[in-house]
Amino acid sequence: MENDDEVSEVLLKIVSLKTGIERDDILEANRKRKFVLARCVYVNLMHLFTDLSEMDISKKIQKDRATVYHMYKVHDDLTSVDKNYVKLFRECSDKYVAMVCTAKYMLIEPAILMERIRKAELEIKELKELLTMRLSIQSNDELVTG
Repeated sequence: MENDDEVSEVLLKIVSLKTGIERDDILEANRKRKFVLARCVYVNLMHLFTDLSEMDISKKIQKDRATVYHMYKVHDDLTSVDKNYVKLFRECSDKYVAMVCTAKYMLIEPAILMERIRKAELEIKELKELLTMRLSIQSNDELVTG
């Protein structure tokens, strides 16, 4: 993901897919619970995964900044009492994280990944040897002082 605008669009699509609510309906001025909850998830995901200010987020959802602050509070309240809301938020969050991770690793050449693995294996081997050496020195010190 390159910029916050792209990230917010992806997050909106994820929330739309997970809730079954059309993208435009999430942003529409509708106070029905399912729409409010979807907007709340979207706003809090943007807060979590972007560097957008509250003012920028409010423009994306076509509300004022106070509404964004209120959605932060509603999110905190709901996460402590509503298991369905927590499940929805986690599913959307996990979906985004999985997309980002997959996209990053698909851009890496297999040869580069293999080289990273080889270096990591060498480092593990060196650390094991160092640990073994340290343990043997400690054992010898205990024998001498014991």
